[in-house]
Amino acid sequence: MAENGRSNNSWKKWVFSAVLVALSIVLTRLLSINIGNDIRIGFGRFPIILSGMWYGPFIGMAVGAVSDFLGAIMFTGWNPIITIPAALSGLLPFLFLKLFRVGKPGLGEKNSLKKLPGIIATVILTKILTQGLLMSVILALVYNGFAAFGTFLLTRNIITVSEALVESAVIYVLYTNAAVNRAARTGFFDIV
Repeated sequence: MAENGRSNNSWKKWVFSAVLVALSIVLTRLLSINIGNDIRIGFGRFPIILSGMWYGPFIGMAVGAVSDFLGAIMFTGWNPIITIPAALSGLLPFLFLKLFRVGKPGLGEKNSLKKLPGIIATVILTKILTQGLLMSVILALVYNGFAAFGTFLLTRNIITVSEALVESAVIYVLYTNAAVNRAARTGFFDIV
């Protein structure tokens, strides 16, 4: 019975991960503001970051890679090099949570304020490393060249940090809420 229950929870995590993939695609491809080919203002990485925080590095990387791959083939065309920052957006949060000793999700309001600085640092560092730096270098290599790289990098990082501050607030609420975390770990219908 315990083995069956563990298998059930495993499938529920993958189903919830698929929901996060879909949410990432919608937020990235449909609800973002594109400025040219290089700059996008949106919140499509927040479900990827959250998956890495909830489920660990492997599922986080899978959510990032799959959401980028599916979104690209549905809307623009896929470039495997551009998938690397998306996959890292699922890996790095897990590592930063360990580094900043944030702890397990869903411990409730009593301990939640102690987690806020670690969550903010996790989201900001993840976004700067993946979107602000790595994606900027990849876009410059693949599309633009490095002629105006300094301005491009500055603009992308201002947008990235601004997005990260908003995403940190949303992730903080979702990560520290016991009911949301129970739903993410066991499924929506098990909490009723």
